[in-house]
Amino acid sequence: MQGKGKLLATVAASAASVTSVGVATAHATEGQATDQTVIDSRIKLAFEGSFFRNEIHDGDKLGLTPDKLGHSKAGFNGAVSLTKQISPDMDWRLAGAFHTGRDWSEGESLAEGSGVFSASLSHGFDFQTVDFDVGKHVKVQSADVRFFGGLRLLHADQTAIDFSESFTPSDPAAEGGSFDKLGTSEFWGIGPRVGAEAYYPIGESWGLTGSVAGSVMWGRRKDEFLLTETTTNPDSHQTLSDESQHSSETVYNVEASAGLSWAPITNTTFTAGYKIEQWHNLIVNADHKNQTFDGPFIRLEVKM
Repeated sequence: MQGKGKLLATVAASAASVTSVGVATAHATEGQATDQTVIDSRIKLAFEGSFFRNEIHDGDKLGLTPDKLGHSKAGFNGAVSLTKQISPDMDWRLAGAFHTGRDWSEGESLAEGSGVFSASLSHGFDFQTVDFDVGKHVKVQSADVRFFGGLRLLHADQTAIDFSESFTPSDPAAEGGSFDKLGTSEFWGIGPRVGAEAYYPIGESWGLTGSVAGSVMWGRRKDEFLLTETTTNPDSHQTLSDESQHSSETVYNVEASAGLSWAPITNTTFTAGYKIEQWHNLIVNADHKNQTFDGPFIRLEVKM
């Protein structure tokens, strides 16, 4: 009987030991499932669009009245970015953006006894950026702050000046013609970009966002100038001047934004806000060396 008692005690002790190991293993597994240091392998995609104003030119250049398009000082901006986590508190981001706009357009037509004299002046531009950076996340109370640094590639293409004047005679057999000036400019540059962005939760699905960044780009600019003359009766077309030049230049940029974010469902966030960008030496033939673009934006972020 004593032998059987000892055997039962040994079996009970072994069972208890196995049970303890199983419980410990289960707790360890649960701890791994909720470990905050686990890297999120998903990719975050963001799509953004905005409407902006600019103050490249102060007003009328020739005292002409606006054409049907008016003195447009606005444009559109679009952007897409991809973010990937590489450690518990670090990630990298690749982003591309475009800006397109028409600064102004003016036109005037004057009827004279022998015909109609017309003149027009316009200026258009567009530029694109490609950014790559690495970010470090820091917790400041309940806010998530991301400090980042990387490179920015810039391409700017402009119709710096498009001026045309023409005379259309009342008599089809009389002499008429036009005189056109066209100036274009293209810039390519690359340089460092640094900044910070933050998210501050104000509820279960709401939060405040903000960002600030700056960059400097060194590159080459190509300017071209074309002057042509066309006449009728007799018909002729000639190039009076066709010139181009290259120069090494530096472009600076600072930008900031603020917005309100809403996450109605898991892994999806909408943000609406206002942003401002200031560029130095970006637009040729502008009234100011510093050119400002500002306006509202909307953004959609999705984790996939």
